[in-house]
Amino acid sequence: MNKKSTVIALIIGILILVLPAVFYFFTGSSEESALPEPNIPTQTKTVNGITITLQNAKYNNKELQLGYEIEGGGQSENDLGYTFYNEGDPFVESVSGTLLQLGDKHYYITAKTDQIRDLPESLNLTFEIKARPNSAEQHNISIPFELVLEKEKS
Repeated sequence: MNKKSTVIALIIGILILVLPAVFYFFTGSSEESALPEPNIPTQTKTVNGITITLQNAKYNNKELQLGYEIEGGGQSENDLGYTFYNEGDPFVESVSGTLLQLGDKHYYITAKTDQIRDLPESLNLTFEIKARPNSAEQHNISIPFELVLEKEKS
């Protein structure tokens, strides 16, 4: 190899080693960047080693969706269940959603329902998360959050 080829090979080698590190440290992890910015005043509660931070809410003519961060275990560790209440009256249980793993026992979860028929423009919502850390027990941890949501205009 001549001197020019050696220098080019060295530069390519450095780029292959350095570029991924620069990209990782300056762009952040893709999971963290995928998290939406909170659009409601956040609420945090810790019960039995599970910390939940309610961060997002969306209420319109099609659906009601809540997003929260959970540390201490997600669906697979705790068998999570949900109930939505309006002014104390339940209107839906066991909703759909998505799960994004952020780390070990650390997740961002959305819970959503399209069962919003006959709900008012202003919703006095209680969102109850039920966790069952032991499969032999019923849901023995209940973590309620309360907030008022105005229906978004389409």
